Amino acid sequence: MSGTTTSGDERQARVISGPSALGICIASMIGSGIFTVTGLIGPEVVTTSNMMVAWIIGGLVALCGGLAVAELAAMRPRASAQYEVVHEAMGPTFGYLKGMITLLIGYVSSLAAIALVSGEYVQNFAPAIDPRLTATVLLVGLGVVHATTVLGGQRFNDVLVLFKILLVLAFIVGGFVLMGEARIPSREVLEVARVTLPDSPLGAVPFGAGPEEIERLLRTAPGPSVFSGAVGLAIVSISFPYLGWATAAEVAGEIRRPGRNLPIAIVGSVIIVGGLYLLVNVVYTTVIPPLAMVELTEDGEGLKPMGDIGSVVATHLLGTRGGALVTAALVFLFVSTLSTGVMTGGRIIAAMSWRHELPTVAGALNRRGAPSIAVVSMLALTLPIVWSSRLADLFEYVGLLTTLAMMMAMVSVLVMRWRRPDLPRPFRIPLYPIPPLISLGLGGWLLVSATIEDWVPVFYTAVTVVAIVVLRPVLVRHPVSTSDAG
Repeated sequence: MSGTTTSGDERQARVISGPSALGICIASMIGSGIFTVTGLIGPEVVTTSNMMVAWIIGGLVALCGGLAVAELAAMRPRASAQYEVVHEAMGPTFGYLKGMITLLIGYVSSLAAIALVSGEYVQNFAPAIDPRLTATVLLVGLGVVHATTVLGGQRFNDVLVLFKILLVLAFIVGGFVLMGEARIPSREVLEVARVTLPDSPLGAVPFGAGPEEIERLLRTAPGPSVFSGAVGLAIVSISFPYLGWATAAEVAGEIRRPGRNLPIAIVGSVIIVGGLYLLVNVVYTTVIPPLAMVELTEDGEGLKPMGDIGSVVATHLLGTRGGALVTAALVFLFVSTLSTGVMTGGRIIAAMSWRHELPTVAGALNRRGAPSIAVVSMLALTLPIVWSSRLADLFEYVGLLTTLAMMMAMVSVLVMRWRRPDLPRPFRIPLYPIPPLISLGLGGWLLVSATIEDWVPVFYTAVTVVAIVVLRPVLVRHPVSTSDAG
C-alpha cells in the first residue's frame, strides 16, 4: 500500500465519532461571520426588530435545509453526500453544478473571506503585517495538518471547537453581565453623517443633542419593511455565518454510525448555533443601535459599515485591554473554522474526482486515508482569491450561490421521495414536505429580493453558474480508470 494508493471512497475509514461530527458542523458555522455580518447589515436594516427577524429567518432557512440534507446524507453516507444525492436525483449536470458551487463558493471563497478577516484582526496587534500574508500562512499551515492525516485533523478540530463554544458563551455572558450605557456615535461620525447622509436619521441628529436623546432618535428611527429588498439582501449575507450546517455530509464516508450521527450533527448544530447567534445579536443591538453600526473610513471623510463589530463591542464592554484580549481570542476562533473548512473542502474535490468530474488523481488517498492532493488543490484555488479580492465583496456573492446550492438539495429530496419512495432512509424529514417547501420558498424570495435591492451580485452569481457549466466538458473530457493511482 503506497503513499497514494487508491482514489475510491471505499477505502475511507469511519473514524469520526458522533460528537466530533457535531463539532465539525459547529466549528464550520461559528466563525468570522457572527463577528462581522451584523455590523455590515445594521445600517441597512436600521431597526433592532428587523435585525432579529433577519437572523431568525436565516436560522429557519438553515434548519429547513439541515433537515433535508440530513435525510440525503443518511441515505448515501459517503464523502460529499449532498453532491452524491443531487447527482443521483437530478442528473450528472446538476450534480456537477452542486459540487462545484459547494467547492468554489461554499469552501474556497468563504475560506478566503475567513482567512482575510483573521489577517485583519491580527493587524490590530501587528500593523506592519499584511492581512493577506497572515491569511496565507494560516491556510498553508492547516493544509499541512489535514493533508497528512484524518484522525489528527479530527482531534485538532475537537480541541478548537471546544474553545470556540466557550469563547462565544463567554462573550454572551459577559455582554449581559457588563451591559451598561449604549455606545452612541462619536461627534466625528455624526459630523460626517450630516455631510454625507443628510437625509438619514443618523445625519439628522441635531447639534448639541445629548447621549440619551441621540440613542432615542436612533432606536426609534423608521426602518424598511421586513419584506423589503434591504432585509432580503441582509438575510443573504446572514447565510454566510450560517454556512456550514451541512459540513458533516462532506465527510459522511468517515463518520461512525452515519444513519444516526449524521442527522444529529446537522440538525443539532443548526439549533445550537442558531440560539447562540440570537443571543450574540441581543448583545450587539443592546450595546449599539443598528443604525449606529458605522465607523469612519481610513481618510476620515466618509462612513463605512462596522465590519469589526465583535471587537468594537468587546472594547466598549471591557475597555481597551479587555477588547484586545477578546480580539486575540477571536483569531483562534477563526482558525477553528478554517481548520474545519480545509478538512471538509478537500473531500468535495475527492468525491468529484471519483465520479470523473475532476481529474482522478485529485481523489487519491495517502496511506493514512487523507485526500492529500485534494487538500492541496483546494488551497491552490483559495490563495489567489485571498490576494485579489476585497472582504466586503465576498459575503453577498457567497450567500447567493449558497442559497442556490441549498435549493438544489431541497429539490433532490422531493425528487428522491417521488422516484424512490421505498429506498431505505435512516432519517426522514418530520412534517414532510413542509420543511423543503419552506426552504425553497424562502430561497426564491431571497434571490428575488437581492435582485431588486442590488442586481450586481446576482449578475455575477449567474455568470459564475454559466462558467461552471461551460467548464464541465473540459474537466470530464478524459476520464481515467478508478483503479489505484499508486
